Amino acid sequence: MIKRDLNIINEFILHCSANGPGSNIGAREIRRYHTLPVAKGGRGWEDIGYHVVIRRDGTEEDGRPLEYQGAHCEGHNKTTIGICLVGGIDNSGRPQDNFTREQFDTLAKLIRRLRLRWPKASIHGHNEYANKPCPVFNVAKFLERYGIVQDPGAPAWDAGRWPHFRPAEFEKSGCDGLWGSGPMPTVWKAVLDALERSRERYGHPLILDKAEWHPETLALMCDVRIPESARPSFIRLAMDAGFVSARSVSGGVRLYMENSEE
Repeated sequence: MIKRDLNIINEFILHCSANGPGSNIGAREIRRYHTLPVAKGGRGWEDIGYHVVIRRDGTEEDGRPLEYQGAHCEGHNKTTIGICLVGGIDNSGRPQDNFTREQFDTLAKLIRRLRLRWPKASIHGHNEYANKPCPVFNVAKFLERYGIVQDPGAPAWDAGRWPHFRPAEFEKSGCDGLWGSGPMPTVWKAVLDALERSRERYGHPLILDKAEWHPETLALMCDVRIPESARPSFIRLAMDAGFVSARSVSGGVRLYMENSEE
């Protein structure tokens, strides 16, 4: 196997194992197939080609060590991490998006964790690089559903430059990072708390498309990316969470919070 510099990782590529919905396999079984000699029906590789395998019940299993180049996407193995979800075909062998909620939940957590180390890595399906349906599910819709930003190359937030126009993921574990540096205004803390309450009731991470700080009135406005069908219910959630106003705008919901200090 080829050892590599982990600093060059720039993509996460998603795959399916092409097994039926009743398959109870994981990294061990896939490794056995990948390392079995070609004469015996295997791939004849030195190790499993994927770096991570996610079983049907959502269990995450280690594959090939990350420091070694994978064998999962021809022409893109050197700088990528290969992630495989077990499933992807029906009982007749036809492509089928039959993955479980547990698998997608685990995949979203995995991507967020990997992004902590490789914040600029983008996410792609194998079908973007090969003439095959793998990973079968719609990667763009998965990212949208879990509030994962596909454009990681946007500039970092800077507390000294307003307004901000960089899409940013909001979840409880990383919300304080939305403010760059220096003392955080009280109203911003109130916004973070209200966003967390809204996020918990909404059930998914939120994407902030825009945030504007108004120092003259000590107020903050932010746009949250929400599908059109969900906007009316999210507006009610946001108002219950403590925002002064919430209204539908192009692409989502605009939220407004005024300073609560006397």
